[in-house]
Amino acid sequence: MSVFCLTLVLLSAVLHVIQHVALKRARDRSSFVWWMWLWASVAFLPVPIFFWESGSALAWVILALSAVFEACYYISITKAYQTGDLSLVYPLARGSAPLLILAWSLLLLRERPTGGGVCGILLIGLGLSLLNLPRLGAWREIWRQWWQPAARWALLAGLCISAYTTIDKAGVRLLAPLLYTYLAMTMTLAWLTPGVLRAAGWRGLAAELKVSRLSSVVAGISAMAAYGLVLYVMRMGVPASYVGAAREISVVLGAIVGVVFLKERGTVMRVSGSALIAAGVGAIAILG
Repeated sequence: MSVFCLTLVLLSAVLHVIQHVALKRARDRSSFVWWMWLWASVAFLPVPIFFWESGSALAWVILALSAVFEACYYISITKAYQTGDLSLVYPLARGSAPLLILAWSLLLLRERPTGGGVCGILLIGLGLSLLNLPRLGAWREIWRQWWQPAARWALLAGLCISAYTTIDKAGVRLLAPLLYTYLAMTMTLAWLTPGVLRAAGWRGLAAELKVSRLSSVVAGISAMAAYGLVLYVMRMGVPASYVGAAREISVVLGAIVGVVFLKERGTVMRVSGSALIAAGVGAIAILG
């Protein structure tokens, strides 16, 4: 991966952290996500107005499919956190995604990562798995919880991440990255709306807006820009497996923000996981 592409991925990671810090502080995360994408759709409305491309029928099918998996990701991760601990959900969801993206990119996109690139992806997957474990022996506890609903929801979330990333690699070849991002995310909003209204209703949405109007606006703009950068890098020819893994450096940045600004505890496992993720990104940048 070139220095320029890596810089864009790192910038995307910074924007991704802004989004997730705001999401973590939300009162009702499902309602927050709805507002986040609504504000993003409004803020980036000039994109379809001034840069419209009609696109082929295949492009629209890919967009719709990507949006389905994006919506399913938000539903799955919310369900997982409702029924399971962070130490169970987080390693399964975020740790499985880069490995699944690698598998899909090999099977479906015919990408051929280098040996060094594959090692980098594996290091990132391992680092993500360690990041929120309270201790190394907690793996045994997670294994015992493998068949609980939270674990299944978490793995489904990881599968959704890998699916929409792989689909978007194909789709971004057919439309300009920013327009593709805008259309995919507004479609995601459309898919999410019935479920959010059923769960929270208009009153719930109004209540969330009162407490998080500014943060949801900032999160929406950050989220749209972050994924637009990711798609631009993939449009330049960087393998989806590299981009999908390298953007997880946002997790390290999030951990730093959590410890420094949110006064969360910094554990040995968190430091070790962050170091492995950073090493994996370095391996992709140098050897990929």
